[in-house]
Amino acid sequence: MKDMDRRTFIKGLGAAVALAPGITLSSGTLYAAEDSSRHLHRIYPKYMVSKEEAQKWHEIKDSMGGPTIAGSPSWKNFLDLCESELRTYGVVDIMKNRWTYTRWESTEWPDDSNWGLTVNGEKIRVASTGCNSGRTPEDGVTGELIRYEEGMDPELLRGKIAVILKESNQPATAVAYIDLNNPSGGVVRIGDYEYLSSEETFPNPQVPRWEGGQLSPFRLMGTQSELDTLTQGGAIGALLVVDLSHDALSGTYTFPVPPQHDMPTLYIDGTTGRNLLKAADERQEAMLRLEATTQESETYQLFGYLPGKHYGTEEDEQILLITHTDGPSISQDNGALGILGVVRYFSNLSQEERPRTLQIYLDCRHYMPGMERAFNEESYPTKHPEVHDKVVAAMGIEHLGQMQVKEVSRGSYGLTEKVELSTLWVTEDEGLADLAIQAVKDNQLQRVQIQCPGRPGKHGGKQGPWYGLGRVANRLEVPGVSTMGSMTAYWSSKARMDYLDVDHFVDQVATMSQLCGKLMTADLSKG
Repeated sequence: MKDMDRRTFIKGLGAAVALAPGITLSSGTLYAAEDSSRHLHRIYPKYMVSKEEAQKWHEIKDSMGGPTIAGSPSWKNFLDLCESELRTYGVVDIMKNRWTYTRWESTEWPDDSNWGLTVNGEKIRVASTGCNSGRTPEDGVTGELIRYEEGMDPELLRGKIAVILKESNQPATAVAYIDLNNPSGGVVRIGDYEYLSSEETFPNPQVPRWEGGQLSPFRLMGTQSELDTLTQGGAIGALLVVDLSHDALSGTYTFPVPPQHDMPTLYIDGTTGRNLLKAADERQEAMLRLEATTQESETYQLFGYLPGKHYGTEEDEQILLITHTDGPSISQDNGALGILGVVRYFSNLSQEERPRTLQIYLDCRHYMPGMERAFNEESYPTKHPEVHDKVVAAMGIEHLGQMQVKEVSRGSYGLTEKVELSTLWVTEDEGLADLAIQAVKDNQLQRVQIQCPGRPGKHGGKQGPWYGLGRVANRLEVPGVSTMGSMTAYWSSKARMDYLDVDHFVDQVATMSQLCGKLMTADLSKG
């Protein structure tokens, strides 16, 4: 815990964003008149990662052999790439916090050789597997189908294969979100913002968040309690029917990621599922097969530092750059490449020209069983909270370069010519919100909403909540910004290179680099 609250340190910054160096603000000085490092304050294109370089990073990541789940060969290759590039850009004192966990895996879409379903001997189309959901024998498990009903007697499930209907809980037009801390609590009406770029691209600018909500896999939230009921009742398998087309659902990776459990689970699209529910009402016999393996895998969190002018001294102050390194698609975990882009930019300045140190924190727990909370005791900041003692601001960077995906015809979805809606969050400070707006405008970032949770938004409504790892700023009680795409289709291993807009990736990195430069020079002393 910090010895003082920094949440309101940069009040008033926004009023002076466009003013010349040396202007004194209500909370101090944004940057000193004698500062020659003008490229901290506005992006110098020569220092930015190029489109070609960003493309190459992603091509290497895409070629690594499947989703980058922590401890897997593709994840290890990805982390090797990140570490090598960080060292090239002058990052020092790289440290890996290692531990071992049990990693579950089966074949990945479109390879369904290890999973399948038949009903009365007829093969049924399966969209994906439920991750961490145990295994069946090679010849599967056979039992009567039964429709799962909330509150049903668990004993009715014994020896049965349960069919669970997961209806949409996030209408595309709702100003709403689901509370991640209470997923069974329903929809909370919220969703205003400080600023929205490219307003003309939204049918209703007041509700941009759920423009593509009909493809959101968050409708799978709350499943764990149902699987617990099935396990308690002695069911032998679960079939989750999701009201998405097979095209949209196939390859989806379960999120939030459940702990490992022994309820073999398959996902079924809405059209196929209607017939499956009818078969369950008729108590037809089914065979569910899910072959999977588990193995002990080493994973690690990676820390490193791009030294500022006072690095290694008591005067050193640090800006935390945080993301996760694991995920199923081209952009779910490419925040690490975004951080590479930011570090690359500032590596062009000498150490003396960097007022503050960049602390890099690449976490590995987002797609591990049970996610971050399940491995809290293994996490380095839990064991060594002093690692963040010098942190005076924080930035979260995730889900970059995404393209908009929407239903293009009944039963199918595809890419549009627009980029995906993204969100840029700032801690509760008017000055920081204004800096974010200026950075978005300067770098011509498309289709981004800026939100400041805790303040009334443009339409008088609530903003937020914070999603992603950028929320660490609130825990550390420091100013913070965070960005991520809205993820309509990027929970799926189908989202490969053709789902990436490299120009948009570079624009997002430029925006975050400009904000990082502002935080490097802002007076963050309590004033």
